[in-house]
Amino acid sequence: MGRRGIRYSLEDKLYYIHLVEQGQTVSGIERQYGVKQAQVNQWVERFQAAGIDGLKRRKVRQYSSELKQKVVDLYLAGNTSYSQLAKQFDISNPGVIYQWVNLYTSGKSLKTTGRSKTMNTGRKTTQKERIEIAQWAIANSLDYNAAVQQFQVSYGQVYAWVKKFRRGGPEALQDRRGKDKSGKPQLTEAEKQELKVKALEARIAYLSKENEVLKKMKELERKDAPQRLNIAQSKRSPKKP
Repeated sequence: MGRRGIRYSLEDKLYYIHLVEQGQTVSGIERQYGVKQAQVNQWVERFQAAGIDGLKRRKVRQYSSELKQKVVDLYLAGNTSYSQLAKQFDISNPGVIYQWVNLYTSGKSLKTTGRSKTMNTGRKTTQKERIEIAQWAIANSLDYNAAVQQFQVSYGQVYAWVKKFRRGGPEALQDRRGKDKSGKPQLTEAEKQELKVKALEARIAYLSKENEVLKKMKELERKDAPQRLNIAQSKRSPKKP
């Protein structure tokens, strides 16, 4: 089922919910359609809680720095997940919380912001660019918004290119005439090799960033361990008469 516009329509959401109700797994939906499992689970939960009204688009919400700090502190304290916190605080996407945690553990400010704007209009691209962008989005766990910012194209373009690339490979990203608007009929071997290297570099950079976040979180946990131990010991100590 294709996607219209730059966001999922109500029809799209109901379609994926129907697939789940028919017994298809969310992991299977992600593999086939490129929709993240957390997103499908969120739609199912909202539909079960409020019906169709729960699936309608919400107004852009501003998140205060105080709320961000509270959510980040709860996550770093453990015993919860991005999805649980997103549901608890009515946050549009668990990935938003991941970004807050990443900013905080990197020593950056949690300023009051709304959801980031995406480009509504696309731009002309060559087949090589489309392949590079699709590979980059896949390497970064289908982070379409990040790809929009990285390459200055529209959300709809990225989504469509990733879908075509996963179905038909590089050849699927040629234009309708079978060649790029630049006049090149096909990619050279050097260009193909260059794209493979870029895809690998993008994945390595993504995994490196993920690993750095985990390291900083473990470091925070290590620093907090003595304090937690003292609190636990004080609770176990018998009170003086």
